[in-house]
Amino acid sequence: MALPAFLDPLVNAPKWQKALFGVIGLGAIGGAAYALLLSPLQVQVGALRAQRAQLERDITENRAIVAELARFRRLVSETEQKLATLREKLPTEKETPPLYRSVSDAASNAGLGVALFEPKEAKLRDYYNEIPIILRAEGGYHQLGDFFERVAALPRVVNVTEWKFGPSKDTKKPVAAELILATYTYRPVGSAPAPKAATPGAPAATAPVKK
Repeated sequence: MALPAFLDPLVNAPKWQKALFGVIGLGAIGGAAYALLLSPLQVQVGALRAQRAQLERDITENRAIVAELARFRRLVSETEQKLATLREKLPTEKETPPLYRSVSDAASNAGLGVALFEPKEAKLRDYYNEIPIILRAEGGYHQLGDFFERVAALPRVVNVTEWKFGPSKDTKKPVAAELILATYTYRPVGSAPAPKAATPGAPAATAPVKK
């Protein structure tokens, strides 16, 4: 079959021109293949790589969130345990009168002469009520130390927040002490204020402590 007339120059051209035309043809075919096939594939590959990188970042962030959530749960559990322990050590409002009696008995059993034992109105805190207790007593330093040990051994929390010591007129009890103790009751956030503290049956005040 005869070739079209417009191809005669190419058929009759020297070999080097035919080779050049072949290279140009192959280049054109390669460029068309790249434009039609390879370029879209490269775009898809680039998009997939970007998605993979984003997924890897998301996985890393999610792992950090899971680790932080686990740490938060541990903190919540530890806080709940501490709160349970705190509730055990803090008396309820119904338990405060017996606690007052225990503190007053600790002073008497230590050999102190109690002149005043007066719980004051509770001070509201975030999670608890702080109840100050004014205690005036006379005795020796050894007896005061014994009283402090007895208070520290009580199952409920009682702290000595302030103290003043001075001479006493009683030679058998040379130290006059004025102490401010503090006990606490648990108070959930938003609960009503605690009622004014009631004074248990304790000796009435006889004379102020000398300053």
